[in-house]
Amino acid sequence: MTLRRALIGLVLLALAIPASAQQMGYYGLGPRVGVSSGPDQFVGGMQFNFGDFVPRLRFQPNFEVGLGDDYTIITVTAPVHYRFKVDANIVPYAGGGITLGWVDHEFDNGDDDTDFEIAAKAVGGVEWPLKGNNAFFLELNIGVGDIQDAEVLAGWMFGAAPSSSSGPAKANP
Repeated sequence: MTLRRALIGLVLLALAIPASAQQMGYYGLGPRVGVSSGPDQFVGGMQFNFGDFVPRLRFQPNFEVGLGDDYTIITVTAPVHYRFKVDANIVPYAGGGITLGWVDHEFDNGDDDTDFEIAAKAVGGVEWPLKGNNAFFLELNIGVGDIQDAEVLAGWMFGAAPSSSSGPAKANP
């Protein structure tokens, strides 16, 4: 049953990315850190910017490790962020995605339970451009499923400025 759910999730992800994506490519990466609730954890990870596959709609996958509250959770999330156009030095965004997670729960009696989970995440945040084509962000994630219920994160994206009418500049690998 778990393999079937994973395959369905991957097929849905593949269908969400059109083959005619013109702004797709590697634009940068950066760390993300924060806290989660349900379970209460410290969370750290990396995110990647693969660009806009339609104007203002960015594919920005990430992976995270959450530790605490007798849980270890390792996730890979494939979110899509809609980046709102505003006349300011910030870029608000909202979106969602599919999360695949490995959840290890240690019980007080010494027993251990490990599961593979698929969940949905709603995402909202604000990004500020920094010098050198970098960006800082604050983000709130709300989970639906058996991963974290909510996360508050901060992070940096190196080599990826917020999208503009000319599109972001690609990072040099």
